[in-house]
Amino acid sequence: MSFLGSIYQRAYDAVCGRPPNLMPWHFQWLGGKDLYHDLRRLLGGMRGDVLDVGCGTKPYRSWFGGAGSYVGLDVEAGDGVDIVTSGNEPWPLADSTFDVVLCTQVLEHVSDLELVLGEIRRVLRPGGRVIVSVPFIFNEHGAPHDYRRVSIYGARGLFERDYEIEELTQQGGAGSSTGQLLLNWVELQTNRTGVTRLLKGILLPLWLLFSGIVNLAGWIVDMLDGTGDFYGNVMIVARKK
Repeated sequence: MSFLGSIYQRAYDAVCGRPPNLMPWHFQWLGGKDLYHDLRRLLGGMRGDVLDVGCGTKPYRSWFGGAGSYVGLDVEAGDGVDIVTSGNEPWPLADSTFDVVLCTQVLEHVSDLELVLGEIRRVLRPGGRVIVSVPFIFNEHGAPHDYRRVSIYGARGLFERDYEIEELTQQGGAGSSTGQLLLNWVELQTNRTGVTRLLKGILLPLWLLFSGIVNLAGWIVDMLDGTGDFYGNVMIVARKK
């Protein structure tokens, strides 16, 4: 990131927040509003030893009400990462080690899905819970490691054999999915050249206003959307049999 880009990002984060604590004028607010709401509700009641798969900086650590140990696993080293794995090999963890496995917005980036799902099941204790979220409607991201989108029926099929499904939730609707795609497109389009990045920085107040208007409109449309077919994310909570 360039020097000016770094200044812009720091200013943007100061005004709009960073995941999972986003202000309603952040361009990714629509994609996260239901995900973060559900995670905050769920994680506060979780107890025991936790494995965060694809942990990044462990943004949800403080939301766990009664975690014992909290281990972060990812494919890249970072401040919040305790274990680095290639993504295509068994994890260096003993069987039946954790009471909770958290895996949010990660499975779409996993090339060997069967391996990762098998490792999640292996390291969970009997009766342990897995909490997974995965996008259904979202633009390509994290290229070239973006392999799939999962519907609510696909999510059920991934877990119903080995788990008792406790919650299976669609997150968002037509408004948030459409609005998020629009704002992501503007963000990516304006980042393509130095001129457009500079223009976006100069017009930051207008970008925040536009994002806020789109977010408000998307939120309203979500409340009116009775189809259930245009959700952005799927969340599943399941207990290991």
